[in-house]
This record gives sequence, structure tokens and C-alpha cells, in this order.
Amino acid sequence: MSGGIINIMRRPLEGQSKNVLKAAINTLEQRSVRGNVASSLTTPDPATGGNVMTTINHDSLSSMEDQIRAFADSEEIQDSWDQTAAMCKSVTTAILEYEAPVEGASEAFQPKYMVSIFLKRGMRQELIDAMLEIRSGMSGIKPSILKPLGMVNRIRISAVYETLEDLSTALNNQSPEAQTQRAKMIDLTDSYFRTISRIHDLYG
Repeated sequence: MSGGIINIMRRPLEGQSKNVLKAAINTLEQRSVRGNVASSLTTPDPATGGNVMTTINHDSLSSMEDQIRAFADSEEIQDSWDQTAAMCKSVTTAILEYEAPVEGASEAFQPKYMVSIFLKRGMRQELIDAMLEIRSGMSGIKPSILKPLGMVNRIRISAVYETLEDLSTALNNQSPEAQTQRAKMIDLTDSYFRTISRIHDLYG
């Protein structure tokens, strides 16, 4: 059975970024779930401002369902959620199912940066198949490919890096193979945008 992630995106009120980040990290650690907390270094729309993202990893959709049920059954967890939400302009959640998780990372690997690419395509499975083919030819740490359950025409690709130098090298790769892959990706998409985030906390 495929796994996936619950992605929580919080947009802090002015002056609350530090408190929202701290609350997100504390919640992840106290709940003893696998995941990470990151904050945006770049945003596709400057008008929206930065955000704090919590990603909770699940090996199966049934595990994810257990967490959703636990939230619904616990006033304590709901109160904690509301307290953090009160410091935010908005809070959005998404459930994404894995087509392929991150692959090739050793236990010693400690990522500090994440690049997420959001692609839109009317024929999503065609795009997923193409991205899986491109991914199969990659060396090193391979990115994850996810499909949001709430959006029928989007996919997300996320790659992680230890340093900004590593990130820059990957994004600025001008090899013939990389250029061919980018061209294929662009040809298959109706829209494309990329975000860069700083990972503050990894748990589990």
C-alpha cells in the first residue's frame, strides 16, 4: 500500500514567524511522528509572504488515517492547533500520495534545504510517467514524486540538499542530459513554479 505525507502550510502574522516556527517544531517532537519543519527562503508570489511548513511522513494511507482520527478525537491536540493557527494569516493542509519517495540518501545524510517543484498538467498520469522515467536515470539522491489527493491535475517533485552549494549545482546543471530533462518537463506542463525552503528540524 502506498504511503504519503500530510503537508501543513502556515503563513505567520507579522512578527509571529519565530513563534509559529517554534510551535511547529515543538508539536512535531511532542507527537513523536516522522517528518520535518521548514520555512520558505523563496516564494512564487511575494504578496503571500513566507510560510512555515510541516511535513509528516506516513508509510501507508492507513497510518495517515490513524493520525487524522487521533486529531478528531483529541481536544488537546485541537486546542494546540488553534493556538498556533491564531498566530497565522492562514493555515492550509494537503494530503499527498507517493508515486516515489526520496531514494538514495544514507543515514548520515542531514538535508538542510529542499526544492519543491509544482507542475500542472491536464493529463496527470502522463506527466507522472514521464517524471518517473527521468528519475530512474538519475544518480545520487533521487527526488520524491507526489500527487495531491485534492488536486487532480498537479504533481509535486521534492529534492533535498545538504548545502546551498549542492542546491545551486543541481539547479544550474547545464549538461546535455539535464537540459533534455528540463525541456521534456516544460513540454509536458501547463504551469510550473519552484520553491526553496530551509529545513529546521528533522524528526523520526
